[in-house]
Amino acid sequence: MFDKRLMQMCPESRKYIVGNVVLQFLELCCNAVMILIIAFSVQNLYNKTWVLQDSILYLLIAVVTVGLRFFTTKYATRMSYLASRTVKRVMREKIYAKLLRLGTSYREHATTAELVQESVEGVEQLESYFGQYVPQFFYAFMAPIALF
Repeated sequence: MFDKRLMQMCPESRKYIVGNVVLQFLELCCNAVMILIIAFSVQNLYNKTWVLQDSILYLLIAVVTVGLRFFTTKYATRMSYLASRTVKRVMREKIYAKLLRLGTSYREHATTAELVQESVEGVEQLESYFGQYVPQFFYAFMAPIALF
């Protein structure tokens, strides 16, 4: 489920999420170009119209597309890391500030071990949420539209 409050708590991660979605979309376009090149190659082989110039052009396009896909995948992963890093930093600061505001009265509600465990584990779970789930959520809406 998409949580708007989490997105509002860390607005600086939005640019990394948008970057991740754009890079995933470019990766999808590269995949489509690769499939198109393969289809044209098979069609030329089937029709026996295979020409050396076409194969050199197809090979060049395929190499460029594979290279572009490599960089889009690499930088999409980087954007995922940057989004989750930003969120983890902000959330840890907010948890720490909250504990400072509560002072020693937090012990009435929970033990120190519970708070530390929950804050560490909860913040780590946000890494997969902001780094993987949220970008994939938006990409899942864009990809079918682009493909069809």
